[in-house]
Amino acid sequence: MEFQEAHEYARREKVVLRMRGEAWTVRLKHSRRERGQRTAFRYGWHRFCVDNGLAVGDTCFFRVLREGDLRRGGAADDHVLKVAVRKADGTTLE
Repeated sequence: MEFQEAHEYARREKVVLRMRGEAWTVRLKHSRRERGQRTAFRYGWHRFCVDNGLAVGDTCFFRVLREGDLRRGGAADDHVLKVAVRKADGTTLE
């Protein structure tokens, strides 16, 4: 929740995921919960997982590379995340 709030995901429509020299656009889904709004990856996430051979038990780590500053008129979808993956077998993908 802290990461989501700090980067204003509730106001964003999509993000770009970068890994291994490639990029995937992923749309965001917003839903209300008792503890506030929740944002999740939606369309495009499956393609990212398939293209990178992700499976249950793999862990993704996200780092902000570029952030459209919404307070200064930046685009709501100008947000890029670098992804690193630790596979369940202990190997890593970056």
